[in-house]
Amino acid sequence: MWTQRAASLSFLTTNKINNMKKLVLLSIALIATAGLYAQNFSLSGAKPEIKTALGNEKELVNLYTINLPYSAEDIKNALHERLKTEGVKGKKVKNNFYAFKEVQYTHLWDNLCDIYVSVTGNKNSGTINLIISQGYNNYINPYQDSITTEKAFKWLIGVDRVVYDYVHEQALATHLEEEKDIEKTLSKLESEQNKLEKQLDKVENKQRKLEASKTVVDENDLNVDSKQIAKEQKEALKLQKEYNDIQNDLTAVKLKINQTKQDLNQKKRAISEFKQNKK
Repeated sequence: MWTQRAASLSFLTTNKINNMKKLVLLSIALIATAGLYAQNFSLSGAKPEIKTALGNEKELVNLYTINLPYSAEDIKNALHERLKTEGVKGKKVKNNFYAFKEVQYTHLWDNLCDIYVSVTGNKNSGTINLIISQGYNNYINPYQDSITTEKAFKWLIGVDRVVYDYVHEQALATHLEEEKDIEKTLSKLESEQNKLEKQLDKVENKQRKLEASKTVVDENDLNVDSKQIAKEQKEALKLQKEYNDIQNDLTAVKLKINQTKQDLNQKKRAISEFKQNKK
């Protein structure tokens, strides 16, 4: 009888210890998972998550996801460039997913795997959904594979940086193109200024020649050629009008040049500040 009681007590003690071990391990797992979620914030402050949603076959699956504060189009383009650079090629499949079949992509999985990525959203934000499969729709369960989940979260956080850099580069390219356009405008205006100044010099030379050769009027000279004098006066008025018109055009061009130089300086400062403000 005492032997049976001892055996029962031993069994209960062992069972209690095993349960305590399981509880401890579960607590450690929960703490680790909580730490994983708490530490994984992206450049923009977005946090990768696990959710249940429709997958590439329009069936409910557990997948990795992140919502980023960039347009869906920018996210798609940035992802396309990254994956292309890394030698990963895919094709569009169901439910807005792109499938990358039988790829060796150690950022997410050490062996050959299938990766499914979708990007949805609008001009203000986009959501990336990520599914990893060992083949034949044998999806990795994010809740049961903490190592892969950590890799997936890290990858999604990295995508945030990739998209940020892409958007920054696109915006910088626009700034540089605008700077180039302003420089072209300035160059054309300066050429126009040179052209007008040469035209003005020609008119001034004509005026000097006309002044030097004009008929000198002598009140005592009864043989004054009035027609010649009238002709010279008409020519002088014509040259003066031409001079004034060119001078007006030149003044307008100089004003535009000054404004364009200011625009160019502002654009250069904006580009410098834009580069410095990159995260």
